[in-house]
Amino acid sequence: MNHRAVLSLVLASLLALTACSAPTPDSKPAAPRHLTTEEADRMALARFTTYRRGSGDVTATIPSGGRTITLTGRIDWRGHHGYAELRDDAAPPTRELVHWNAHGVAGHPRWTRGLPDRPPASGWNIHPLQPHSAPLDSMLLLLLHLGSDRPDNAQLLVRSAARWLRADRIDGVPVMVAAGPGAPGAPAGSGRLGNTRYWVDADGRLLRFQARLGGEVQWATAELHPTRPSKPLPDPPAQLTQATAPR
Repeated sequence: MNHRAVLSLVLASLLALTACSAPTPDSKPAAPRHLTTEEADRMALARFTTYRRGSGDVTATIPSGGRTITLTGRIDWRGHHGYAELRDDAAPPTRELVHWNAHGVAGHPRWTRGLPDRPPASGWNIHPLQPHSAPLDSMLLLLLHLGSDRPDNAQLLVRSAARWLRADRIDGVPVMVAAGPGAPGAPAGSGRLGNTRYWVDADGRLLRFQARLGGEVQWATAELHPTRPSKPLPDPPAQLTQATAPR
């Protein structure tokens, strides 16, 4: 599957899983408006600045069927793979070590030892990503595409459904909160307003991303940490590479 086909799958998956947005819980929400040229320039840089970092730490919470899945790990935006520990607060709670790429997921069930620098060589269960039906898989795929090897088109963003929502701060850093036009990497003007949101600072760094998946009332939220040094990711398990290699 080529890169364009993967991006099309990201968009199709998000649209299949998202529901119309409900009003935000802010006590005094600002009226959404079109992006200014400067704001569009910042938003156009968001995925490019993430890509230029190469890899970074990410923490995410994904609501799914009345439970919450927490992801703590690292993503290689140039190599298009991620590595994390998942915690599912279902009854009984479970933990799992996962490594994924744009096509599949390798899971090591019943993991209780945190995120090792050298993951085990065996014991992995491999399955294809199912973003059309699983909010977790959709979010895993979206996380990989928060990095892009080129800026998005700022002029198209100005004319798209993207909207400025409000000014905010993350750890004291001023940011712009914008509703995206669709899934990361999708053509401007596609998608539903409010199904994705981006927190972008004055340097075009993406600090937070949200998506509404599967009709959930709560947002799936990813926190990116651009100023935190990140360890290199280990190579994906051989089973995952072999299972998802083009044939």
